[in-house]
Amino acid sequence: MCGITAILCRSSAAPPDLGTRRQMLERMTRALVHRGPDGEGLHVDRWAALGHRRLAILDLHTGDQPMWTADRQLVVVFNGEIFNHKELRSQLEDRGHVFETRSDTEVLLHGFREWGKALISRLVGFFAIVLHDTKSGATLLARDPLGKKPFFVAEHGDALLIASEVRSFFALGDFRRDLDPEALAEFLALRYVPGSRTLLHGVRELTPGHLAVHRPGEELREERYFACSWQVDPGLGFDGAASTLRELLDTCVRDRLEADVPLGAFLSGGVDSSGVVHSMLQNGGGRVHAVNVGFDDGEHDESEHARAFAEKYGVDLVVERCEARPEEQIAALTEILDMPLADDSLLPTWLVCRAARRHVTVAISGDGGDEVFAGYRRYRFDFVENRARRWVGQTLPRMAAMVVPKGDWLPQPLRMKRTFENLARDPAEAYFRSVSALLPEEVAAVLAPGVADGCDPFRELRHVYETSVAPDHASRLLDLDQRTYLPGDILAKVDRASMAVSLEVRSPLLDRRIVDWASRLPIAYKLDARSGKKVLKKALEPRLGKEWLARKKQGFTTPLDRWLRGPLREVLDAALRGSFAQRYFDTKRLDVLAKEHEQGRRNHRTLFWSLIVLHQWNERWGKQA
Repeated sequence: MCGITAILCRSSAAPPDLGTRRQMLERMTRALVHRGPDGEGLHVDRWAALGHRRLAILDLHTGDQPMWTADRQLVVVFNGEIFNHKELRSQLEDRGHVFETRSDTEVLLHGFREWGKALISRLVGFFAIVLHDTKSGATLLARDPLGKKPFFVAEHGDALLIASEVRSFFALGDFRRDLDPEALAEFLALRYVPGSRTLLHGVRELTPGHLAVHRPGEELREERYFACSWQVDPGLGFDGAASTLRELLDTCVRDRLEADVPLGAFLSGGVDSSGVVHSMLQNGGGRVHAVNVGFDDGEHDESEHARAFAEKYGVDLVVERCEARPEEQIAALTEILDMPLADDSLLPTWLVCRAARRHVTVAISGDGGDEVFAGYRRYRFDFVENRARRWVGQTLPRMAAMVVPKGDWLPQPLRMKRTFENLARDPAEAYFRSVSALLPEEVAAVLAPGVADGCDPFRELRHVYETSVAPDHASRLLDLDQRTYLPGDILAKVDRASMAVSLEVRSPLLDRRIVDWASRLPIAYKLDARSGKKVLKKALEPRLGKEWLARKKQGFTTPLDRWLRGPLREVLDAALRGSFAQRYFDTKRLDVLAKEHEQGRRNHRTLFWSLIVLHQWNERWGKQA
């Protein structure tokens, strides 16, 4: 786990000033010291400059990067872990390749020499790779199938810049920071920007599951090397699927137990983390060290569930008590977010990672169970909505939506207006609106005139849904979330929070083998009106028992609406008066909404948290140096 940077020549004309290019690379690379506190390495030639910050996990003494082939023709930097590197090494040795280290990095060099870019489809792990041929000037770029590791790309004069975080681009004082208004509308609607675009013009991400080959003088073109098949296997019964999944989980967990540094796990007490930790007990050959963070706010504290699990199964559990002090901790979050992300669960995620880093360097997590096996409540709500839509049609819900008040003051079960509105819509459109933080019309109402007029915040969601090859609506939603929400929000949040404290997080449920296998299951094996993650729970039932698996999901949440009326009130006032709001928002409209929220008449927590994030980002990162 590390941080990578690169500067690639866009032109095939005269070579650049190598001294200047090296200075640029040094500034970019040193901006990522938090991702790799254990060492720095640089390579500069006429076509490319590659930088690396190392967090040493494997082969502590001979695994430094950049790493070269013996003839110095190929050089690589990469961020991540290759879990099948021993298998690939054995195959390559059988073909005559001679290795000098134990690291997974060297497998990339020999693998590329043997298989070319077809190497990438053989890799099992998470990664962002820059592999350069010093002789031809060509450079291979690749990002892991689910987008667990970030990979930012930007054009800058005659150079193509690459980095694990955009702060590396900002380290170059003349890097432009022009906001993309359409991306701003998407951000307000969804809390993140979906797809390869970012909030800044000219800065994008390499798409998960894609690679690209860069050659000086040519345009960079991506190609997809990984996609879930979504071809349902009709011959696999439910019990057989559960048994197969249990074996797959054990394999993927076992692969993630290799490390030359202290390794442990996150244990929240929920289904996913409990199943992963139990698999570690089955496959690790020793006691498991786990970390849980208990919050003083009992409503958001799961530490007692984690303690009960640890006592029952003999896990060495450390529970650290944390107090959320958002008015103080927001400065740390702003430093983490060199690109905005409005998921307020970043705060507890960062607190958990910070606590874990005091005990381990690598943590195994249960991330991915919800997106792969339909664990979120919204999938069940959509399932019920679609059933109701088939029964009653769309006319009656449309009429009901016209007469039912919005009712923000009512208890959640009685707020029926959006439900009726969704029943009157196309199923995909209804889902987009149900998962949005702000509806498109609400986004348009708070932005200043002319900022993003006519913009469709659901454009990328609609494109992914409509081009999905999944066989049914519910499966298309899983495909959609795996390709947008998962890399854009969940994995970005975990990467930034963990790397801010130099912690590596491994997620066996997001192993490509599990994800692709799960895509071939009938949707009925994952979801019905009462339950999600059906096959995962069935797989874990012999180990955890039905009672444990039936416990209500809690997840990371924050009392954000209360914070905005209390400890974050001054922070919100500063955001409302700040230059970002003055430039991009209808400030009179914001003032009206702020009064409604303060008086408890309406809850605008998502809008105002997004505004705070944008204001803080603009003050720290967004203004041109």
